[in-house]
Amino acid sequence: MILLVLSSFLAGVGFGIYAPLIPIQATELGAPEAIATATVLALPSILAVLVMLPMGILADKTGRRKEIVMIGLLLGAVFNALLGIATSWVELAIYRAFTGITFALISIFLSIAVLIAPERLRGTVIAIMGGTMMLGMGISQMFAGAVFTALGRSYRALYFLAAAVALAAAIILLPVKVPRVQLPAMKGSDILEALKARGVYWAGMAILVYLVGWNLMYPSLPIVLTYIYKAPPEISSLALGVASLMLGLGTYIWGPIIDKLGGRRTLILAILASAITTFVMYPALGNMWAYIVLFWIVTFFGVVGAPGTSYVASRSVKPELISIALSTIWIFTSLAGIIGGFVAGASIASLGLATTILIAAAIELVGGILMFGLPKV
Repeated sequence: MILLVLSSFLAGVGFGIYAPLIPIQATELGAPEAIATATVLALPSILAVLVMLPMGILADKTGRRKEIVMIGLLLGAVFNALLGIATSWVELAIYRAFTGITFALISIFLSIAVLIAPERLRGTVIAIMGGTMMLGMGISQMFAGAVFTALGRSYRALYFLAAAVALAAAIILLPVKVPRVQLPAMKGSDILEALKARGVYWAGMAILVYLVGWNLMYPSLPIVLTYIYKAPPEISSLALGVASLMLGLGTYIWGPIIDKLGGRRTLILAILASAITTFVMYPALGNMWAYIVLFWIVTFFGVVGAPGTSYVASRSVKPELISIALSTIWIFTSLAGIIGGFVAGASIASLGLATTILIAAAIELVGGILMFGLPKV
């Protein structure tokens, strides 16, 4: 379990360390605003959406979850290295999209952890695994600006470093023993059984709506801080890094709460709190640090979405279908990243930051209300 957690952490570093800087580089290379903000999460989420469910089906059918994760990490390392040789924003966008293979592995990491962990600690273990990858992203992003400067402000060196870390994440998994829980004779009806479970499709729909609102702010944060508040790269990377850190540490905190209160109740309370805090951001836009701190609080409450919906989904299906259920949840999560990531830059450019914040808050509120429809599992 320790090696599994360490691999997840390093995978997060390899996938996210350059996230605060890649939209800036894309802008320098002439990318439109929508593409620049999409490089943070939207573009890699496209690939994640396409491969998550097939990977989940393959994992449940063969039971070879560790091998699937290792292959995905190796591919992530390759595309990180290709980012280092990109010479145009088009190349940068294409290679960043393919690094989504690493992001797509979250659901398989979670399914491995669930199969290893005792039932009574399922919420905590899901939180630890999902949060660890986000923690790796957050910690690395906090220091991305400083690392970038130390590397001579070389984007290439930063991408090569990310590739090396992703490779290390794959190697660490070699000695890990994972039980081969599988459903070899899987039929279409088995897949449909998982997708039809209310705890899967409704949880996915609700988190999709909430995260569309949140993703109007997260990928645009480096752009907003750099070009609206005129912050240096050290500040913009720190701000995004702490937000991603909230995704990790916040998940650790919410896991035991989910085990105590249940997924439905915890999701309702936290997501509604996140939406209300987003509304509070509107009158605070005149101060950069108020904007940053409030966004951190929004993220702390909102991070309950990943472990909460994964908890509900995993308890709504039999163990042999757990990878499919969790992959479905993360498909909805990735779709939100795609929609929000592309819309964020265009919305800020055309409507302004203030209007975008109000739209984000309203969408988050709808997502919170939808959480009332989750089953009590």
